[in-house]
Amino acid sequence: MSKLSVKRKPPAKRRNSSDPPPTVARVFAALNELAPFEHAAEWDNVGLLAGWMDAPAKKALLAIDLTDAVAREALNKGVDTLVVYHPPIFKGIRAVTNQADGPTNLLPDLLAARISIIALHTALDAAAGGTNDILLDVFDPVQRYPLEPLLRENRQYKLVVFVPPREVDGLRRALSAAGAGVIGHYAECSYELAGRGTFRGDETSSPTIGRKQVLEHVEETRLEMIVPRTRLGDVVRTLSAKHSYEEPAFDVYPLHEPVGRGEVGQGRVGLLKNSTRGVTLIKTLGERVDLSCALLVGNLKRRFRSVTAAAGAFGVRAFRDPDSLVLTGEFKHHNALELQRRGITVVHLGHYASERPVLDVVRRHLKQSVRGLRLEIARRDRAPFSPLRT
Repeated sequence: MSKLSVKRKPPAKRRNSSDPPPTVARVFAALNELAPFEHAAEWDNVGLLAGWMDAPAKKALLAIDLTDAVAREALNKGVDTLVVYHPPIFKGIRAVTNQADGPTNLLPDLLAARISIIALHTALDAAAGGTNDILLDVFDPVQRYPLEPLLRENRQYKLVVFVPPREVDGLRRALSAAGAGVIGHYAECSYELAGRGTFRGDETSSPTIGRKQVLEHVEETRLEMIVPRTRLGDVVRTLSAKHSYEEPAFDVYPLHEPVGRGEVGQGRVGLLKNSTRGVTLIKTLGERVDLSCALLVGNLKRRFRSVTAAAGAFGVRAFRDPDSLVLTGEFKHHNALELQRRGITVVHLGHYASERPVLDVVRRHLKQSVRGLRLEIARRDRAPFSPLRT
């Protein structure tokens, strides 16, 4: 079970009189530990959206959406910090007035009251043990992995250079000194592969091996090393200076590195211990999620080997496995037709209902991490949809 979804309630921590008073920075740090903001989707707007890091944080209100009702609750209760799931400032705004775009017209009032606002959104979705893992916890899966793993792009490169065997050790040492070949706590990491290379120099060439204008066949070693982006220039210059060839052959490949060893990403798949009928899975899910507005595409009478959790508006293109019961927040009519055609069974939980369970986990984490911070989940934070009763 992940750190975010621990169910055992720890003993309450009393604030020591010597503890520094809680600040927004401490709340931010605790949330960043829970769900690193850098793992949010590129298009998202998370983190501290209003306020100051060094501002006091004595009383916090948690909510999914910062609506007018939630804003009034925050003002009436005298909170100094709002922790919300959806960013109330998403697109760029030109003015902070009661006419500004957003879910609330009271943003000027909140700023005037010096209330700091922190948004979590897709950072919490991507976290191992985050929003989607909370949905999966009820099924007690035997294995979990992200539906769309988060890749960190172009922070590292792979350098491949072809070198005479007798020069491999010296070149590796030189490249290592320039910053190549570091993997975690290990230095001078490389891979060698023996092979045979060919070249023909023109009349102006001065080959280290063989003669110009003659096709030469030489034994070479393919040497591979990881290079961080910040050291790539130094390493390539070192290669050019230390390699014996007049024109050394080398390649540089950008690497996409899975974050958290593949554990971090959007959406979450949980493999079940035994294949289970959909009706049984939904009955179990009802213990944690409000299903009063849920809709179904597909067949719940069949058995499933896994459950895919994709809270909020995830999009349906990633849902490809007919043996996985999909739980998501929302999708459109034509998406439903596409899912039907592909034979995918999906439960449309409702956007709010799919995300609401994670607030209890955020509150519990902050209570454990930030001493002296009073916490409350907003009572006026409610789903905009309700069941139709006639």
